Amino acid sequence: MNYKKAVVLTLSSTLFLGACSFDLSPSSDTKEVITESEQGKEVQAVVSPAIDTTDSYYRTVLPFRPSVARGMTQKRVSSRLELDEIETGLMRHSTQFFDPEKYYYQEGQLLEADQIAKWLLRKGKAGDGVSDPEGLNPAYTSGKSYKEKNQKSPMILSHILEQDYMLEEDKKLELGGTSIALVLNSEYVFQDENYGPTYTVKLDEKKVVAEGKRMANDLVKKMRKTQGMKTTPIHVALYLQEKEGSPVSGHYLSSAFIGRGNQISANDWKNYNERYYYYPSARATNDVRDDAAKFDLFKDRLEDYFPNYTGMMGKGFYQEDELKKLEMKIPVQFYGKAELVAFVQYVTYLLENRWEYNRNITTTITVTNLNGDTEAMLFLDPDTKKPIVKIR
Repeated sequence: MNYKKAVVLTLSSTLFLGACSFDLSPSSDTKEVITESEQGKEVQAVVSPAIDTTDSYYRTVLPFRPSVARGMTQKRVSSRLELDEIETGLMRHSTQFFDPEKYYYQEGQLLEADQIAKWLLRKGKAGDGVSDPEGLNPAYTSGKSYKEKNQKSPMILSHILEQDYMLEEDKKLELGGTSIALVLNSEYVFQDENYGPTYTVKLDEKKVVAEGKRMANDLVKKMRKTQGMKTTPIHVALYLQEKEGSPVSGHYLSSAFIGRGNQISANDWKNYNERYYYYPSARATNDVRDDAAKFDLFKDRLEDYFPNYTGMMGKGFYQEDELKKLEMKIPVQFYGKAELVAFVQYVTYLLENRWEYNRNITTTITVTNLNGDTEAMLFLDPDTKKPIVKIR
């Protein structure tokens, strides 16, 4: 028997299936509470059960209430990748200030869409469609034409996202704190007047951070005038979007917790060293060479045994220059279920026996067909000795 085929056929003992369920029946770990409806009336609600994962997830107030400014986010954020990281990253940093054991998550209910829309405009006179006295973005400074004005005074603030964290007192939920993300541009893309050409202005990160901190202070002052936020503990974070078309999302730069205060001092800001890298890419090879080489080695081992393998992509999340989370997507042309099973068995074998990365890194591998449909998923968790595998 061909040796390569023999290796695959002897891997069946390494494969096992796993899945998790989410039970909201009365016997599960749910909790009945009283909260306030949009009409200001007290209503019965349920707090979702906790789920056992390596990440800290907040329990959620049910029925789920979408943000009152929900429709704006999809329009103002450049991609789904960015939106996911803005939301989950803000939750991740919020755990430093709002303990997931005590606080429950609810999408923002206090900042209205029309109010956020005003704050996203340039500072200036109202009525021209781009400026408002309450605007946080820089006012036009110079330039005769529309093109020149936008190139010399690029827009920096793209969106404002609110997350609310609820506390339970006497079986009633009250607002315990609010986290706000200021989504900042790494480049400013605008179209000239009368459907003219589109231009891109690359922004200096240091200037963006400085402007972000200025806008954050102005925003806090405005929030303190908003009903329901006059004394609410506030956490503000700065998020930098990647350029349009990037295969990875942006990242959080810094955040500040001011509690019930009205102003953010320079000492309140905590800087974050976190970033996503895409494999394979020149940027990853240059900045995280060892991890990029490990990715290439894993890819080569797959290519040794499967001729229908068509390449793979990866994404690594780094904090303080250390790889913390790894995601891989492997597209393969399958001609039958047996071939899929054999492929997944071999990937599982590599994870168990020839995995070059640190086993404390949470890893997710998604196997897809050429149409992009998921055929199998493999999870390698620091708390598990073997990969958890699910085949469709």
